[in-house]
Amino acid sequence: MKCPRCYEGNLFTYSHPHSLRQLHLMPEHCEKCGLKFTPEPGFYTGAMYISYGFTVLLFVLYFFVLNIGLHIEGFVFLATYASSLLVLFPYLFRYSRTVFLHLFYEYKPEAKEAYLNHVHLK
Repeated sequence: MKCPRCYEGNLFTYSHPHSLRQLHLMPEHCEKCGLKFTPEPGFYTGAMYISYGFTVLLFVLYFFVLNIGLHIEGFVFLATYASSLLVLFPYLFRYSRTVFLHLFYEYKPEAKEAYLNHVHLK
């Protein structure tokens, strides 16, 4: 969960994902290269599609392992899947935002040098 431009700056203010009050907090800019993490209002709404893909992938995985492989049916299958989603929610949320941001920015190692030179010149 690092900056997509320099791969060094942290995307989230607090590293512990299970602190639900601070789960979504992100710095405004990368501290290493200066990339703005929220380019426009509502930018991360698109991350919901990434999160949906993760949950569908997880459902298919659980279906094949639990329902077909271990022959667990009905309520136990759904309860196991739902409880897994509750536990994995912070990770799915953060990884969805990370993947979505990485779709729009490419890795530029020289951006860190340019940003540091610009900051020191001020």
